[in-house]
Amino acid sequence: MTKEHGINMTTLAPWVSGGAWLRGLRDSAEITAHELAEQVGAPSVVWLLEVEAGLRPVPSSMYKAYAKHVGVAVSDFAATCLRHYDRKAYDALFGTEAPRLSVAA
Repeated sequence: MTKEHGINMTTLAPWVSGGAWLRGLRDSAEITAHELAEQVGAPSVVWLLEVEAGLRPVPSSMYKAYAKHVGVAVSDFAATCLRHYDRKAYDALFGTEAPRLSVAA
């Protein structure tokens, strides 16, 4: 386990890739961080930017709103979040294969 400034970097690595994935979804949806923070009920735009930077996970209570506003099916969004933020739960539910994202209707 690698620690830097008291942060477990082994745990943080998937969060960083999850944050990059979320930033890509937001960019593809052509919405600003301010807009998305308001739409998903984030505590602040800084909080949302911390999620995108991989410093914190998306709470499951925001999956539906987040998926809706970035145009991804909720089940795909939730599965991908689990893959990045709770790998043991993801593997228990889906095995080791990455989910295919589908565009929300």
